[in-house]
Order: sequence, then structure tokens, then C-alpha cells
Amino acid sequence: MTINNKKLKLVENHHQEKTMANLSKLLKDNDMSQVELAKQLGRDKTTVNRWVKNSREVAWDNAVEIAKVLKCHPVDIIEGGKSEIVLKEKCNWDGRVWNLKKEDQYIIPIPFEYNHKNIKAILIEARGTPSDGEIWLFNINGSKKFNKNSVGKICYLEGKKFKPIVAQIQPNGDGTLRIINSYTKKNIHDSLGNLNPYDIDIAAPVKVKYDPE
Repeated sequence: MTINNKKLKLVENHHQEKTMANLSKLLKDNDMSQVELAKQLGRDKTTVNRWVKNSREVAWDNAVEIAKVLKCHPVDIIEGGKSEIVLKEKCNWDGRVWNLKKEDQYIIPIPFEYNHKNIKAILIEARGTPSDGEIWLFNINGSKKFNKNSVGKICYLEGKKFKPIVAQIQPNGDGTLRIINSYTKKNIHDSLGNLNPYDIDIAAPVKVKYDPE
């Protein structure tokens, strides 16, 4: 088979172009030279230079190590940009979850690995507690029924007998469950002190807690 060189087109590697630009910017932001980065990574300076000049792709494992030095997320190196979602719900100290009015909703940062359709982000408003102002993330996928792994943990809960809440599930020792306030350790409500596991439709343990600032 004869290849017509005139018809060949160079396919640009946008992934590598992004990596080159991101790594160059991160080094500049940290006032760090390629030589210093290579030294801290224990790598050859030629390798770092190739990463920066886009002649060698940065593998994920290397991005993780670079991120530790530059104090960023590995995805900042490989992809760049920000990971954000719209905050639509909040939770008071009593555990009740409220939908924010559209005009009160706002954009918050979220870790890249948790930015997907099954994640529920909730603002915690609990003045006087260490959690006040934090964002809690819950993975709803696969949690649409009671799971024994949720016992003893703070969860986002939905059920047949109660509205959405963030609370802790505790066993009663007789096959039933009670839902308690994670701060006071008291039952959220008298009606939630003796539940059948099948009364709980969603029990998603909190995956991540972080300050959006």
C-alpha cells in the first residue's frame, strides 16, 4: 500500500497541550524552576523539561507526585480549569434538609473526583459547631435502599415516614433502628426512634466534608 504524504494530517494532542500550559503556569505560580521540581521529585531534570515542553505526556502517577509538590490537585496538571457545581440545598443543625430558592443558589468548588450526577452537595448551617459553613457530599447512587454499612454513620436520608434529613442511624438492638441528631445524639423525632430498615429509602453516608473557601 502506498501512502500519500500530501494527504496526511497532523492530529493535535490537546491533552498534552493542556498539560504543558498548566504545568508551566503552576511552576510560575509557585515561583519554582524546572530544576527545583525535578530535585523535589527525585527525577531527572530532562524528564521535567519534556513534560513542560510537551514532548512527553504526564502519567497520572506522576501528576499525583507533582501535585504534592505544587500543592494542587493532579487534575489541575492534566486537565486544568475548575470543578464547580451549583449548591441547591442546605441543612440546619436539627438535620432537616431545605431546598435553596433559585435566587439563593450559588456556585461552589467541588473535588474533581466527586463531580458527577450522583453526588448531592449540602451546605451545613450549624452555628457553634465545627461543621458550620462546610459542604458535605453524599453519593446517592447505590444508596437507594437501606444498607447495613450506613449504621453508625452520618447519612443523607430519605424515607416513607420522614422528609429528607442529614442524621445518624443507630441500631436499637432488636432489629429496628433510630435516627438521631449527630450533634445532640438524641432522636430527631419520637416517630423516628423505632424504624424498620425498609422504612428508609435512601441512606447515603457522607463521603467528603470541606470548607468551600
